[in-house]
Amino acid sequence: MNKNLKEESGMTLIESMIALLILLIGLLTMAQVLAFSVIASKNYGRDAGRTTVSARDKMEELTALRFTYTYTNTSDTFTDTGLTTGGSLYPSTPVTGYVEYFGPNGGTASASDATYVRQWEISDISANQKKIMVSVSSTDKRRLRYGERPSTTLVTVKTRSPQ
Repeated sequence: MNKNLKEESGMTLIESMIALLILLIGLLTMAQVLAFSVIASKNYGRDAGRTTVSARDKMEELTALRFTYTYTNTSDTFTDTGLTTGGSLYPSTPVTGYVEYFGPNGGTASASDATYVRQWEISDISANQKKIMVSVSSTDKRRLRYGERPSTTLVTVKTRSPQ
C-alpha cells in the first residue's frame, strides 16, 4: 500500500508557484493592452468628434449662403469665396480660399502648426444645383500615434430657390 502512495504524485509547491507566475505575466500583459486600447480609443474619439463638428459647421455656413453668392473679399486675410466653384478635398493640394487650419483647441493656426485641416470644394451640377463637399482631417501625429487619423467628409447638393 505504501508503494501505491508514492506513485501518486500531485503538483509541488514550486510547480504551483511557476504556474501562478506565468498566469500573472499573462494577466499583466492583458491589462497593458487594455489600458493602451482605452487611451487610443479616447484620443481617436475626441479627434473624430472634432472633425465631425468642424465639417458640420462649415457645411451649415455654406448652405446658408444664397445660391448666387460668390463674393470674394481679398482685402482681408480671410478670403470668403462664397459659393464660387472651386476648391479641392485632396490634402496634398489645398486651394487658397477653400482651406482653413485649426489648432488643438479649435483656434486658427498656420498650415505648419495645424492640428486639423478643413477643406471644401464647390462644383456646379447644373444651372440650378451646386455640389458642396467639406472634408476635415486630423493632422496631429503626436496625439494619435497609431492607426488612421480621423477625418470626416460631408457632401450635399444646394438647389437654387424658385424666384
